[in-house]
Amino acid sequence: MILLFAYTYLLDVKVIGAKFFKPSFIKKVFGYRRPFLGFGDYARYSPGLIRHRAIRLEEIYRDSGFFDAKVRIRDSVAGKDRIVIVEVEEGPRYVIRRLIAPEGFLRSLKVNLPRPYSESFVSSVEMALIEWYQNRGFPFVEVQRDLYVEDTLVDVVYAVDSGPKIGIRDIVFKSADSTRLTTRLRILYREVTLKKGECFSVKKMQESLSRLYRTLLFTSIRWKLEGIRPASKGICGDSSAVLVFYVREGKPRVMDITAGIQSESERPVLLSSEMSFQHLNLFNNLQRIQVSVSSLLDLMDQSMARFSYNVLYQEPYFLDLYLRANLRARGEYDVDRRMKYIGVYGEIIKPYILNRVELSVGPSVEIRYPIGDAGESYRLFKAFERAYFDTRDNIFDPSWGSVINLYVEEAGLGYLGDFDFLKGTAEISVYQKFFLSEWKWASRLKIGRIGAILRSDTLPFYDLFTLGGEGQVRGYDRFSIGMEVEDCEGPICRVGTSLVIFNYEIRRRIWKDIGGVLFFDFGYLSEDYGYSAGVGLRYFTPIGPIRLDWGIRLKDRSPTDRGRIYLGIGHMF
Repeated sequence: MILLFAYTYLLDVKVIGAKFFKPSFIKKVFGYRRPFLGFGDYARYSPGLIRHRAIRLEEIYRDSGFFDAKVRIRDSVAGKDRIVIVEVEEGPRYVIRRLIAPEGFLRSLKVNLPRPYSESFVSSVEMALIEWYQNRGFPFVEVQRDLYVEDTLVDVVYAVDSGPKIGIRDIVFKSADSTRLTTRLRILYREVTLKKGECFSVKKMQESLSRLYRTLLFTSIRWKLEGIRPASKGICGDSSAVLVFYVREGKPRVMDITAGIQSESERPVLLSSEMSFQHLNLFNNLQRIQVSVSSLLDLMDQSMARFSYNVLYQEPYFLDLYLRANLRARGEYDVDRRMKYIGVYGEIIKPYILNRVELSVGPSVEIRYPIGDAGESYRLFKAFERAYFDTRDNIFDPSWGSVINLYVEEAGLGYLGDFDFLKGTAEISVYQKFFLSEWKWASRLKIGRIGAILRSDTLPFYDLFTLGGEGQVRGYDRFSIGMEVEDCEGPICRVGTSLVIFNYEIRRRIWKDIGGVLFFDFGYLSEDYGYSAGVGLRYFTPIGPIRLDWGIRLKDRSPTDRGRIYLGIGHMF
């Protein structure tokens, strides 16, 4: 005996009477979907599920202040399928007249009343009230919220049970897996901003956790207040407790291998690769060393286009202060630039605001040698300053926030090296979601300028800006945008002193870990410009998306140009 199942599908949702919410939003609440370009099916129809979603829509209206909202549903038959008709009677929207809470908290809140009722707003006020108490030493505070309604006016009353005020009697680190901790405890205590004798503060606790995780030493950290008892003299609050961190250490040695592929007119397949080794806890004292090598290989000719090495040593507490110091040695052999160089760089970094803001300064010395008869060798002595701001919600796939990177370097300073020049770049990337959708957009603007100063009236050729290709304007070959230099014989003949790059991407997850991207790139380099567009696929992994992009130039494109392909790890910006 064969049983045949014939499903009933939801062909449409018609909305009547809704003014506050758009019909498209209400359709989404009811689970309506239609096939996209013939792919997929309509949602299956279920009377019980439709009734449940009608109740859910009423709850959404009430959470938005429509306490009297009514939702009625009926359906009509379309063959063996259904069309659901949603009738909404919204009623008046209630208004918050007063918030009743501790006076000090209300002064810090700074909200304008009256305002339309919103469940998300009153919940955010409740969370802010809890955090306000927790930052003042009351970790076990409880808040009860009540509403008092008069006509269409609402008074929101927050009743607070603060619990004991806790001071930190001691701070202890314990292993979460019963193994002995290898990192020296004095290093860990430095990362904890809460100190003995102080009142508990959830803000300082969050900063401590962030700083501990950013050491990259731990796979998990949890904390607990233990041994609560009356406070002794010299400890904040009426009670004291021991702050215990239960940590699980990860492996201090990390090996990373990354690779990417891009195409160019004369080099159809270019393989870029990088291999690095890091030790995150040298001498169990949080010093860090990293050794990495990278290369760019032309797979068709089996020739090396570029090879570089990098050795980095990092001191986490320079001069016994909360400053990071980096010492870097770097070298590169670049066939396209017909140049090889070695350099030594120093950097002192001051982090702020959970390490989301960094200010850094440092010197560098570079010696550049020509390959063959490409010119003469020269030395550069530089001093640089950098400011970095990062507010992204996710460094691998951000949905909100921005990154600002400002960089200025001065070479020569009038008496050091062979050239004097000033070079600066400013870069801002912004990430945002489209309202009430899964679509996201990301944009980047980068500008740069270089000019000779003091002794010099010329600039070193290979410190000028170049434009085109991966990381800048997709669809173009590397170094292909810009005015061509006269009597140039090398692969790089287009350089400039002024640079502008603009990138815009629309991103969306299509199915599970698969995402899609539409992008537009624009670049300007000293009186020449180019722009392109393309599409991409993303496969999301825990270490970032694997990226496949196809871009095609839109300016002066030849009939035989079929675009360029790029494969790599992580978003381009």
